[in-house]
Order: sequence, then C-alpha cells, then structure tokens
Amino acid sequence: MIRHNLVYKILALAIATFLWAYVNAERNPQSTRIVTVPLQVRNLAGGYTAEPSVSEVSVTVTGPKLAVDAVRLSDVSAWIDLSRVRPLRGVAVSRAKVRVRVVGAEDGNLSVAAKPSAVSVRVEAIRSKRLPVELRLMSAPPLGYGFAEPVLQPAFVGVSGKASDVARVKHIVLPLTYSSLGKPIDGEFEVIPVDADGSRVDNVVLDTQTVHLKMNVVEVPATKTVVVSENIVGRPKYPAKVVRVSVVPPSVTIEGKPKILIGIGTIETEEISIEGASSSVTRQVSLRVPPGIRVLGPTRVNVTVTIEQGE
Repeated sequence: MIRHNLVYKILALAIATFLWAYVNAERNPQSTRIVTVPLQVRNLAGGYTAEPSVSEVSVTVTGPKLAVDAVRLSDVSAWIDLSRVRPLRGVAVSRAKVRVRVVGAEDGNLSVAAKPSAVSVRVEAIRSKRLPVELRLMSAPPLGYGFAEPVLQPAFVGVSGKASDVARVKHIVLPLTYSSLGKPIDGEFEVIPVDADGSRVDNVVLDTQTVHLKMNVVEVPATKTVVVSENIVGRPKYPAKVVRVSVVPPSVTIEGKPKILIGIGTIETEEISIEGASSSVTRQVSLRVPPGIRVLGPTRVNVTVTIEQGE
C-alpha cells in the first residue's frame, strides 16, 4: 500500500519541501552584515608588548536575516593568540591568524569571516632603567644674580617601555626658564625624556612626571670696564706748559653690585702734583676706588705728564 503510487508521493513531498523552503526564504532571507571591531591580543607572555600591523578588523557575518540582525556589536570579538611567540633577542616579528567569535554562531546558522584573516605582529621585550634628573637652564639669570646649587626631589627618575624606545632615552631633563627677578625657586616642574640629540622620546613611561626643584637665587658681582681719569693738580713753572698726559693702563675692570656699577663711568687716580715743575713728571699712583667696588688687577697706574718750555 505504501508503495502504491510511490513516485507521485515522492514528487508531492519534494514539491512540499520546496514550497516550505521558498516560503521560509521569503519570510527570512539570507543576509550579510559587516562590523568593525578592535583586534585583541591574547596570551602574550609577561614582560613583553605587542604591536599588530592593524588595530581593527572587519568581520563579515552571513546567515538568516533574523539571526544576523540579532547580532550586536558586543557579540563580535576578534583576536590573535601569541602564546607561542617568544622573542629570542628581545624582538620578534611573526604572522598570526585572526580568530573570530560571534555569539549565536555556535549552532551553525551563522558563518563568520575576518578581513584581514592574518596580520603581522611585532613582539618586543619591556625594559626599564633609572637616570639622574638634569637641570637645563633655558635662560640666563638677570644681571647681578646667579643660581645656587639646585636641590631635586627625586634626583633619579625611572623610565620604562619597549626596549628600543628605552634605549633611545639618554637623559631626563628639567627645562627651566627663569623670569622672577631675585626670587628663589620652589615648586614642581615637568621632566622630559630625551635622546642624545635632545629630542623628546615618546612612547615611554616615567615613574613620575614632575620633580620638586628648590634653588636659591643669589646676588653675584658684575663687572665693568671704565676709563682711568688722571687727577692733576698745580701748574708747571712759567713759561713751561703741559702738552699731554698719558695713563698706563688707560682703563681697568671693576667689580661690584650692578646698582653701584651703573653710576660709574670713570675711576680717578690719586692727586698728581705738577706745581712748579719745569720738566715732565712721571708718577705711579693708586686709584681712588669707590666703596663697594673692587678693581680686578693692579690698583696702581703710571701717569706721565709731558711738560715743555714755552716761548
């Protein structure tokens, strides 16, 4: 009985299956959706850092429209497994397959694919070192002032990061531009990692971003070169007369506080008397040094007064 009209029965079943599939496809057709997700790094050994050639991948999800539409962005993840990567000399560059997971695809009604399907990745050891903080003055102190010995806290700063970046750091500097006349320095200042050429090195981490600097500003003597002015008193015996006066050296360098030096243009000698002289007079005399001023070098000069007989 079952085999009676078997061909017609099989044909009817096929037609019914086709109609069911057609109706179902019309109601829930196939659909494709592309989402972009961050590429994760998993199973990286401690003490290393990894840099994939891309930071994001495109994941294509294909399946029934209702199932595809139900996929949320948080349901999609992409990663590379670096459990087998062990740099022999601190650095390794390898190729890694991109793995993808979509929640809901486990039952087989969804197919997923990543683009790119594989990426290159650079794995590098993490290194660290400590360097002393170096104070770098970006401007000179005002005239008449100088800086005392700086006190830095901490005096050393640790720097860490990829081995290649850490190796580039040669100095930890504190650049200082001083603009407060005579006032001491006491505050927090940023420190910067730089290479041998003084250029900033990025992509490294300092264990402190600022350092406390305490430094006094002290008055220091300034110097100035001034002309020596001879102090001649008296008159030669008539009819002789003075034809010229020479001083050796003609100028000297003096040292003192700027507010005192600013008012001094010349420095005078002790008196040189030519009263009643009938011939040239040469004397070694001292300089009259104003209070608060010091002469750098000899404080005595030779003065020659040339006297000739008149007609």
